[in-house]
Amino acid sequence: MKLEISEQYFMLLVSALNDAITYNEKFLSSETVKDVSDYEEHLLCLESCQGWLEEEYNRIAKENENLLPYDKLVRRR
Repeated sequence: MKLEISEQYFMLLVSALNDAITYNEKFLSSETVKDVSDYEEHLLCLESCQGWLEEEYNRIAKENENLLPYDKLVRRR
């Protein structure tokens, strides 16, 4: 299956996923929830998806000069 997405939405997707990971990391450390196991599993899934998306983004960015470098979209923790 192939997904068609605009350059702007692709960059937004990368940024939004990074924001979701950052939010969930802070949520887990906030002591808001007593049982964090489900949230930890969710965070692992987000991080796994981010790894895949980074590979895809970098592969596509080699052929598309309109895409910002991945490291400019994602703040490394």
